[in-house]
Amino acid sequence: MLLVTVNKKSKESLQEQIVVQILTHIESGILEPGSKLPSSRLLARELKLSRNTVMNAYQRLISEGYIEAVAASETRVCNILPKDLVGIDIGADSTKAIKSPEKEVRFAPVVFSSPAQDIVNRNLRRTEYDFWVGRPHQKLFPNKIWQHLLLDCISFSTNQIVQYGEPAGFIPLREAIAEHVRYTRAIPATADQIVITVGIQEGLNIIARLFVEKNSPVLVENPCYQGAAYVFKSYDAKLVPIRVDEDGLVVDELPETSGNIIYTTPSHQYPLGVTLSLSRREKLLEWAERTGSYIIEDDYDSDFRYDSPPMHALSGMSSHGHVIYLGTFSKSVAAGLRLGYMVLPKQLIKPAIAVKTLLNNHNGWLDQAVMAKFIQEGHFERHLRLIRKYYQTRRDVLLDEMKHKLGDVDITGQDSGMHVTWTMPEGVITANKLQKIALSKGVGIYTFNSGGSVEIIPTENSSRKIILGYSSLDPEEITEGISRISALLREPW
Repeated sequence: MLLVTVNKKSKESLQEQIVVQILTHIESGILEPGSKLPSSRLLARELKLSRNTVMNAYQRLISEGYIEAVAASETRVCNILPKDLVGIDIGADSTKAIKSPEKEVRFAPVVFSSPAQDIVNRNLRRTEYDFWVGRPHQKLFPNKIWQHLLLDCISFSTNQIVQYGEPAGFIPLREAIAEHVRYTRAIPATADQIVITVGIQEGLNIIARLFVEKNSPVLVENPCYQGAAYVFKSYDAKLVPIRVDEDGLVVDELPETSGNIIYTTPSHQYPLGVTLSLSRREKLLEWAERTGSYIIEDDYDSDFRYDSPPMHALSGMSSHGHVIYLGTFSKSVAAGLRLGYMVLPKQLIKPAIAVKTLLNNHNGWLDQAVMAKFIQEGHFERHLRLIRKYYQTRRDVLLDEMKHKLGDVDITGQDSGMHVTWTMPEGVITANKLQKIALSKGVGIYTFNSGGSVEIIPTENSSRKIILGYSSLDPEEITEGISRISALLREPW
């Protein structure tokens, strides 16, 4: 309903009050050109006035060219308004919308400073053959099962949806996640160590709130997941890059200062895709215990390992509580659910929950309840088996097509996850240039900067590296996309 009020004790007539308020709404942009106004009968009933009063006010606005009657009971703001919206006499009563003198407009300064995470702008496929990273295939969402569970939850537990929930998350979901990570990641977690988050991004914000002050050093992989680097930087952290090679994070280059936090993606390093070796995992845990540091283990796509069993999570290997584990359902089920979780050392449970209450109190109950049933009833495990098979097929097609059409390709990250990183040969074309030309041919491929990652310090060969996600494409689309890339590389540059 249009916000118009009248004061029957005012010296101004009721008609004048209505006219001035509608003019003010038009001038301020609340009522845009083409906006529909309530009928005179409806507005009169809302204001408890006679209909004639409202009709007369509308008629005056029509005569001045601000609104128009387009049907018997439909009135809209004119698409073309008078040049000068303010300071105009309206009829004999000279009702006016007063224009204030020009003056400097001031606002409180915005102290937040950070670029937006690029990944959030790519929620839809931009091209016909889009090798975007980490996007689940839309055909694989378990739609029928999800609908059944959703209706079941909403039918029998409607009292839950009208109440505030547990800040740490819906207890059945936390119990289900604790059992899942014990079985699949060898993490001996209990439900009280689980905090449900709005994806991994909220988990990173909770950690930053706990540990980061101005100029606090935060150790990060180089190159690094953009979302993590931007979060820590937005809290005024000093990012300290640590090199990554074919065995993952180079642990020998970590500082021996005490009380660090380090962010890492050990299962499938983002963006290079390498896996942190067992010997380095052990060294990293020894370093954390020796220096009293916390390891942030972002396990974003560990559900997908194709050629060998997954390694134990760092959190499962740690016996002294130096690892904060971050997991998500964005890659395995659907990013739109915005469901992630933290597995916290016991000493961090209370402060992390306190931060969660300040951010949003708790996640929405319904999606948590459906996800809990999805896991408890065995659907999640069956779903993972299905999509692993689908994604492995797509991975195999991508590798075969690249080897067949591009020759001896230098690829990392093919053993797991949802993307690979391709280092192009020297002297052919830069990744930036190939990305632009490929886009003009309907193929989306991504450099480090455009693919959701960031380099704190430029890394070797980064100008020749391309990130290729394959999980959201069908085999035929992968084949055609690589064919188009191959044709481009055969052209003289």
